[in-house]
Amino acid sequence: MRIAACITTRNRSQQLDACLKALWSSTVKPNSVVVSDDSQDVEVQQTNLEVVQKYPGTIYIIGPKRGVCANRNNAVNATSALETDFVAFIDDDLCVEPDFMKNAIARYSEIPKEERKYSILTGISMDTQGEKLLPSKLSFQGHFCATEENPETVVIHAALFPRQFFSQEQWDEDIYFGYEDAELCLRAIKYGYKILSCPELQVKVKSTDSVLDAPGIGGVSNYELHIEAARLYVGIKRYKNLFPNLIKLIAFLSIYFVQMSGYLLKRKAIHAWPEIIRRSRIQLLWQQKNISQAEASSSVIIS
Repeated sequence: MRIAACITTRNRSQQLDACLKALWSSTVKPNSVVVSDDSQDVEVQQTNLEVVQKYPGTIYIIGPKRGVCANRNNAVNATSALETDFVAFIDDDLCVEPDFMKNAIARYSEIPKEERKYSILTGISMDTQGEKLLPSKLSFQGHFCATEENPETVVIHAALFPRQFFSQEQWDEDIYFGYEDAELCLRAIKYGYKILSCPELQVKVKSTDSVLDAPGIGGVSNYELHIEAARLYVGIKRYKNLFPNLIKLIAFLSIYFVQMSGYLLKRKAIHAWPEIIRRSRIQLLWQQKNISQAEASSSVIIS
């Protein structure tokens, strides 16, 4: 079973070095490793390239600089669909445990061959305080509810996907940051993939630095603005496109706007509403439908 590791990085050369060191020190090493670098500074890119060159078998590519989803697509598309069975997405501030790859292969070996192609494994991650992030289910409002039984979302840094999935689907690049893993898992479930809890797959967060440490609005941080904007986008896409249900869509929007308005009022940030809407890019969900309809009409005319 050939596993490719996709590492997305941005302006964190020291963390990238530690990440690669842990990965290549695994008891069972990955078949290939791709580092996609979204750093803006040419000097940082050069430093990152020098780090990568310390680890033979690692491919370095420049990222698209359009957010984490675009960067992950950039990385996974650089892996060979013909020479890769499974792919893991690892951020630069994480270190896999030595038996991560070994345990993944052992778990996949227990699954009948035909089912492996539609099986996604998810482990757990631990932060610097020892707190664990577990796989989850999504509540009606799109909040994560931790569970190790029949999960609907993965801990993205401790998960493996069949490579074939990314020949069919890609990360949604209309999501800049936040909930992108939940949205991807919803699509996977829709197309018949199963998510299996595999707690022996473990990674550790080695840094608390955030690439989103920019000023927020009122009492709402920049990170929270991205998260809530993404939750709105994914919630609409969930009930409008992926699992269409008009009643659920209306209910979701009603509850979201009432609860979010109350939250923003408490944080003295009601004026953050326009920014949340702007970042959510929800207008694209309707544009995508119009584009699809136009393409379908064109196909009919041509035929």
